[in-house]
Amino acid sequence: MAFELGALIKDFGDPAAEARACRQSCALFDFSFLECARLQGRRARDTLEAFAGRSLDALAENTIRYAVRLDAAGNAVADLTIWRLDRQTFEVMSGRREDITALLALAGPELEVMDLTAERATFAVQGPASLDALCKIGDVAAIRQLKYFEFGRADLAGIACTVGRLGYTGEAGFEIIVARAQAGELWRALVPHVRPAGFGPADMLRIEAGLLLFTNELALPVSPAEVGLARFHRAEVTHEPAITLISFGAEADALSWPWQPLRAPPRPTQPGELAVTSACHSIVAGGILGLGYVLADTPADMPLRDPDGVFRNIRRTAMPFYDTAKRRPRALWR
Repeated sequence: MAFELGALIKDFGDPAAEARACRQSCALFDFSFLECARLQGRRARDTLEAFAGRSLDALAENTIRYAVRLDAAGNAVADLTIWRLDRQTFEVMSGRREDITALLALAGPELEVMDLTAERATFAVQGPASLDALCKIGDVAAIRQLKYFEFGRADLAGIACTVGRLGYTGEAGFEIIVARAQAGELWRALVPHVRPAGFGPADMLRIEAGLLLFTNELALPVSPAEVGLARFHRAEVTHEPAITLISFGAEADALSWPWQPLRAPPRPTQPGELAVTSACHSIVAGGILGLGYVLADTPADMPLRDPDGVFRNIRRTAMPFYDTAKRRPRALWR
């Protein structure tokens, strides 16, 4: 399948093999659909703290912070990453155009806000052999020592890149930001060393790792605490009755990949009711694995049911299902 920047390609011919490459070696994903804005000026930090709902006081230069965006009712609607370039300069990345539009509207005295989306591309190289692969196309000395959620600069295939130590798969890896005009050249340099993978495999990997997709897990009204993100936002929003996000295994007659519910599921209101938000054919679980919400006081051993009847023989699993201690994405390179 031909490469088209930011096209959200489902897969490159073999989604299971692409996901397996990420778990066992490394895989290359195109995340150029991400939106980005740069904030610069004396009001940049205060503006972002109000926008993202968490303190940036301890955010050092060349480090990244995860954050949650809430709507006016206090429900989580998006997740963000905030990159600090220097004392008064930050960049924000989001999957939603609305977040960048909202930031642009905040520009004014002592705050410049620039939309960077059209001028850059973002690739992710994920998996235990990611650093080895990058070594083959450039000087990685500047990024070899990066810790989780830190970023630096590197020349890859002779192209200047910003490289962050983070990802969306539960594996150690990098996100690489490059000028859009040079994105095709960098992709072609990476492909001989890293297997391209589509959004279907990425969706499966993130479900195994217990990571949310805002179009799925935030499609129904949920507070940061209910989606497991209370530590990333200072709001204290409560719903009654409270629900919680879980991981589950199940059976189904047919399941497209990547799978999404046909409608935003309503919040569960009955014991044992499961509001399914994501599901996949998992190579790690050896069957269907998904994410969804149950009442917060649901006993771990209570049988679960899908009101839509798509999933059956539902059983609660560890959350996350893969790497339950979340050690792999934080692993230091050799």
